[in-house]
Amino acid sequence: MTMQTDIAELSGSTVLGGALPGQALFTKLAALARSGPSIPTGWLWNMQGVEVVSPSFARESFVSIRALLRAQRSNLVPVIVNANPDVREDLALTLKTAQSAILSCTRDSEGKLNDFELIGDLDAHLQATFDLVAERGETDAKELKELTDARPGSAPIVQTAWNNRLAKLVELGALIEIPHGRSKRYRPVI
Repeated sequence: MTMQTDIAELSGSTVLGGALPGQALFTKLAALARSGPSIPTGWLWNMQGVEVVSPSFARESFVSIRALLRAQRSNLVPVIVNANPDVREDLALTLKTAQSAILSCTRDSEGKLNDFELIGDLDAHLQATFDLVAERGETDAKELKELTDARPGSAPIVQTAWNNRLAKLVELGALIEIPHGRSKRYRPVI
């Protein structure tokens, strides 16, 4: 399930700059998020047409709304869609400063989502974990441990480390946690 918001349309501009306009977009996004879904849902922020995003704008809008969604334990999980390379770079730098990351992808003319990537502050271990989960579709820490233990030349990683990585990716909004009896399974947001 997904929800989509056209960021250029909602902000009224293709050049997103300044703290005050960022706060105005935050207010609009917060209003849209009030009636959040009851199940985890990818909130596709369509950046088609957005030319540039300043750090102050990104901090006051995108970083702030993600913090609000986490604090409210919202089921909405933001995903950047169709951002041009300059916008992705601007967002990545702002997210690194905020010690955060967000899932980014493209949407083709048929509506299919492709080219998933986490942008922002993400170490190599988290990126590798995200890639494994995306490859498998759905998994848990035990399966990831068994998978990597079975690979020749791979250093063993304890299950607790996998649990920590998966929990961090949920916190960043890249994965969704699915209760499965006494354990948890994980899958990409979309």
